Amino acid sequence: MMNNEQAIDKLQYLLGTLRDGEKGFAQAADHADAPDLKTLFTERSQQRATLAGEVAAKIQGMGGDADKGGSVGAALHRTWLNVRDAVTGKGDYAVVAEAERGEDVAIQNYQDVMNDAELPADLRSFVDGQYAQVKTSHDQIRDLKHSMKPD
Repeated sequence: MMNNEQAIDKLQYLLGTLRDGEKGFAQAADHADAPDLKTLFTERSQQRATLAGEVAAKIQGMGGDADKGGSVGAALHRTWLNVRDAVTGKGDYAVVAEAERGEDVAIQNYQDVMNDAELPADLRSFVDGQYAQVKTSHDQIRDLKHSMKPD
């Protein structure tokens, strides 16, 4: 069975993923031209902030420090950090494509945590609930990208 510190590390990993997404979506909103995309990305940034708050509360409830990156969190793929460089002046399709790429990593990170057989049942249920929201977001952005024409 996973010990408390290992469980906190798993949550730290997801917290880093969510905070990355929160910043990434905010940057995507800044770089999108279409008002509906700006709104979508702003809403997703707020969603990630909410999810991050839930994870941080869970970490603190387990005796951890949500502001201290865990050993797993420190190795986080910083996918979203290059949004600005990747999309500046390249149009909405590029912004949506970059958002999808960030969502692909978020999905993978959640799956990594859920695939750990030793994850306690209560945490699995909590993570699974968040994963469903992230997956829905991913699928919507993927479908949006596929409906757009590259510039």
